[in-house]
Amino acid sequence: MVSQGSIMAMIIQVILGIVISFSLLIYYRSTLKISYRAVGVGILIFIVFSQLLEQVLHVYMFSGNQTTAEWLKNPWMVAIYGGLAAGIFENVGRWLGFSFLLKKRQERKDGIAVGIGHGGIEVLIIGVGTGILGIALATMINSGTFEQAFGTQTPSEQITLFQGLKDRLIHTPQSEYWLGAFERIPAICIQIALSLTVLYGIRTRKAVYLLYAVILHALIDFFAGLYQGKVLPLWVVECIVWVWGFGAVIVIVKSKEWFAKLVPSSEIRQGDYPDKKLYG
Repeated sequence: MVSQGSIMAMIIQVILGIVISFSLLIYYRSTLKISYRAVGVGILIFIVFSQLLEQVLHVYMFSGNQTTAEWLKNPWMVAIYGGLAAGIFENVGRWLGFSFLLKKRQERKDGIAVGIGHGGIEVLIIGVGTGILGIALATMINSGTFEQAFGTQTPSEQITLFQGLKDRLIHTPQSEYWLGAFERIPAICIQIALSLTVLYGIRTRKAVYLLYAVILHALIDFFAGLYQGKVLPLWVVECIVWVWGFGAVIVIVKSKEWFAKLVPSSEIRQGDYPDKKLYG
């Protein structure tokens, strides 16, 4: 049986994911007049670069290449690889999105909008999606209908997969569900801060800010990878994520000062920046 506390935590995870995503969108739409186009670009970046291109690389690295597949049997190598892959794909995606799809929308509010789109769709897919699936499976397990969902034609691999999910739902400590339920709060703040960092690099024509974003993103996912490899306990990783989340809030607040010192992008002609001495 899956405990009622665990199911409640999954319900909270779903509710928080929806509330956080749409509350940020509504708040910044009403206060900063962020554009839906920039939000949409953030969504597009996450889907294309994280859920499509990055996943293609994962398939190749874990199963398409015997050498890398052997390396990635080590949990530390998996954590390093996974962190770098996420950091590079997602932040290069941001850089390209701002550079080509949002040439005329490169103010601070556009960085926030891209971050909301990027982080919001991540919350809805990962947080809300997995939460709903977990609730559905837990309900089936507790009602005794879980096994009945599999027909006689169901492939054995799929049955094994769902049996593994069943065991995990039953045996995972309730505390881990509650930790996961609130994880999306700092996660979306981090995505907004990373988007602002990349955009600031574009506005100042300093690619080093892209490198900063990649490294910071990679570090966060590195620790998450160590948890998945059973090297670190979840509570340690969640503490790290929350520390990064508070740092992200500081970046979001300080970015107002950073962008205030820049000439508005609408006043800069393409290829023309106010003080070329700053850019070498």
